[in-house]
Amino acid sequence: MRTVFVALPYARLGDVAPILEGVRRLNRRARVITLDGRWCQTAEGLVIRADGAVEEPVPPDASLCVIPGGLYEADSWADLRLHRYLRRFSTTGGYFAASGEGVLCLASAGILGGLRFTAPADVVDEHEPLFRHSVFEPGPIVIDGNVISSDGSNARAFFQAVFERLNVGS
Repeated sequence: MRTVFVALPYARLGDVAPILEGVRRLNRRARVITLDGRWCQTAEGLVIRADGAVEEPVPPDASLCVIPGGLYEADSWADLRLHRYLRRFSTTGGYFAASGEGVLCLASAGILGGLRFTAPADVVDEHEPLFRHSVFEPGPIVIDGNVISSDGSNARAFFQAVFERLNVGS
C-alpha cells in the first residue's frame, strides 16, 4: 500500500496520526509532499520534512492520499498546483482520506462534485460555495466513491474506515 501524505502549512496531525501509524505498522512509509517540496510546520509546531512537491508525478501504485485538517489559509487549499496533483491522483484508482479542513482541498480541486462528504459544519458553512456541487452529511465519517471524509471528531473511527475500505489489516 503506497501512501501519499499532503503536508500543508499548519496541518493538524491528531486526526490522521492513527492512519500514518497504521501505514508504518505495515512496514510502509508515507511519501510526504508539500506545496514547494520544502519543510512544513504543523499546527502543533512540529516541522515535517518533505520527500517531494505537488508538482512531481503521482506514484503510479499509490493507493491512498491522506489530507489532514488544519489551520489553512486559502492560498494553501486553493493552490492550483495542489489541485492538479489531486486530480492526477484521482486517476490512479486510489482513495482520498480527508479530515476536517482537508476536505476544502478536494472541494476546491473539483473532486467532490456529486459526492457525499463530511467536515466540521462551521467549515462547510464558511465555504458554502465550494461545496455547492456536493452533499454534506453531518457525522464523524462519510464514504462515497473514492473519498473517505472525516469531520475530525474521531481519529480512531477514521483510521478504521480507511483501512477497512483499503481491505488492509493493521
